[in-house]
Amino acid sequence: MIVCKQCGHHNEDNDTFCGSCGKFLEWTGERIAVAQPEPEPPAPEPEPEPAHVGLIDRVKHAVGIEESTTQPAAPTPTAPAPVVAPAPATAAAPPAEPAAPAPQVVWTVPVTSAAPSAAPAAPAPPVAAPVLASVAAPAAPPSPPAVSVVQADEPMSRRPTSVAPTVARPRPAARAMEAPTRRHPGDLICGQCGEGNDPTRHFCRRCGNSLDEAIAVRLPWYRRFFNRVFGIRTREAGWRPHRVGPPNVMGAVWRILRLAIVALIAVALLAFLLVPSFHNAVVNRVTSTVTTVRKAIIPHYSAVYATGASASTSIAGHLPNLVIDTHTNTYWAARAGDPGPFLKLTFHDPVDLGQIGFDSGAAGTTPVDDYLAQPRPHQVHLVFSNGTTLDLTLKDEDPKVAKNAQFYPIDAKQVTFVEIHIMSVYAPAGASPSSVAIAEVEFKVKD
Repeated sequence: MIVCKQCGHHNEDNDTFCGSCGKFLEWTGERIAVAQPEPEPPAPEPEPEPAHVGLIDRVKHAVGIEESTTQPAAPTPTAPAPVVAPAPATAAAPPAEPAAPAPQVVWTVPVTSAAPSAAPAAPAPPVAAPVLASVAAPAAPPSPPAVSVVQADEPMSRRPTSVAPTVARPRPAARAMEAPTRRHPGDLICGQCGEGNDPTRHFCRRCGNSLDEAIAVRLPWYRRFFNRVFGIRTREAGWRPHRVGPPNVMGAVWRILRLAIVALIAVALLAFLLVPSFHNAVVNRVTSTVTTVRKAIIPHYSAVYATGASASTSIAGHLPNLVIDTHTNTYWAARAGDPGPFLKLTFHDPVDLGQIGFDSGAAGTTPVDDYLAQPRPHQVHLVFSNGTTLDLTLKDEDPKVAKNAQFYPIDAKQVTFVEIHIMSVYAPAGASPSSVAIAEVEFKVKD
């Protein structure tokens, strides 16, 4: 767990930015290790056997070079001989014999002054005259050189020490963006890197972007459906069921009802897939229902023709079957003395009629057949074989001018005949009463 020092928010171990304040956790976070059980103490290791010292190691120990071999990082520094006061009676001391070479580390020690190997008889500089203290000239050459005491204002020779450089902490290099690592239902998806975050976070756990406009991951439709059906809900932290009061009877009943509905749906689905008769019945029922709805919303009409015609009366040359011959230059005409003229049109099979059309009046080219010379139907009363009736008021339009029949909506299911009773007519002005005429009667059904 990583705790943000800025706001104190607890973050997961693989989070890069704080979920509450958005700070970079490598700078402001503190990793807290979860307390683990104490491990069992390990078994005591056996003591190692003493190493055998060989001849070469004994020679190195006798000569004194074992320390330089085992500790190459701290050799004894060698410095040039210090400056001594010149003596007139004695010659310069010969240089000391060089020590054994140490190739591992070379130390550089600052000194105040150096004497040449062959000491010439030259006076020392007046500003840097050394002061000797309790140093006596050696009586024999093999004695070691004496150490000089320098002035107080000059630095003393010392062994160099390593000091850690104080350099500002560099900013971490930008890491290559990898693919999102999590996409759990309910997570907030970062709009910059696509990483899924807990709903309680305000900043992305991967790139630190703000999650104010993040989109939450939705559950699939089937999981949402089953959650609604079976009542699977995500409870908040600390939620406890209410145990005080009477039991929730309606909730239990509703749960049982939902389970029963789901069981019925499952059984019906299995029967539809495995039982052919049930499958065919369902398909036919659904097809008829869809067709009925489609006819009511978007109807399609097609023509249907009557197979027989009869009338109350007719005159010679204008028989009832002329109204169903699909020609508008012929017509049916009743006798002038008929008090209630009507037509009866029959069909071979029961049909569902959706429209009826009239071409009213006399048709033809002779003066006798003039449209305005004979009466035209005005109000008609329709009687269908299924017992339904309908009253219509027809328009007085010449079929030669209108070019099409006048269609009127009707709704007659499974009819085998239609009776057209003429209740009133459009009579010619100033003419004596004469026979009513109809040129054509047409029918249409809904597809």
